[in-house]
Amino acid sequence: MTITNRKMARVGVGAAALLACLATTGCLFHEPCRLLADTARPGGEFSAQRNQWAYDGETVTFQMECAPGAGHFVLFTVQGKDYVVETPQAAGLYRWTHVFRAGTGPQVYTVSVSPFLMRGKCDWVYNSSTGAWDYYPGATNKPDIAVGDEQMMKITCYRAAVRFRFKAARGRPEGLTLSLTRDTGQTSQHRTPQARTDDRLVALSGPDKDGFCEVTYTPTCEEVSRAGKTHAKLQIEYTGGETAVLEQDIDTP
Repeated sequence: MTITNRKMARVGVGAAALLACLATTGCLFHEPCRLLADTARPGGEFSAQRNQWAYDGETVTFQMECAPGAGHFVLFTVQGKDYVVETPQAAGLYRWTHVFRAGTGPQVYTVSVSPFLMRGKCDWVYNSSTGAWDYYPGATNKPDIAVGDEQMMKITCYRAAVRFRFKAARGRPEGLTLSLTRDTGQTSQHRTPQARTDDRLVALSGPDKDGFCEVTYTPTCEEVSRAGKTHAKLQIEYTGGETAVLEQDIDTP
């Protein structure tokens, strides 16, 4: 009987300790979560790849999957800037979109996401004047608690350049037509009737001292494939009606 009482005492102490633990911020059981994004696959399907690419200006959709009822909201953080998503698409499923921008070269963004349990009011407050979520816990409010392991993903934002260099054997071109075809079959076209060097879209330079001309263009995110290759076709028009066609595939991961 003595041993049994000791066992019961230990169970009682353990249960009390567990309840006390759950009332603090350090002993919550973290639920498994998964972060996905829709920019790694050609068809725009969600992928859990930890490193993904996004074109300059592209809108990327993120999906955070958590156990239903695990928390009240999820916190997305990009380069130290916070964004709160309070309304799930379905039980335990949260989505959020972000537009990424490249600099003069590729830029790597770190995206982290965590689910939180709200205790009172949300510790982050939306500032409509700045469009930012500010961390502003109440003076008497218990702090919100992360209830899932933080998920992280790196997004490399980039631009691709189209360059055609060709021998100007017939002199300077009179006109250019550049076509870009995505993996979906969608085609965009830029027509430059007089092939001006100052054209804001398709730029022509040359002929240089070696007799070569060069055509350059930087596509927008709507003109390139979400993953894989984008096909570029340049039709060159010369005086007298002669034409030449150049083609290439550019990498658009």
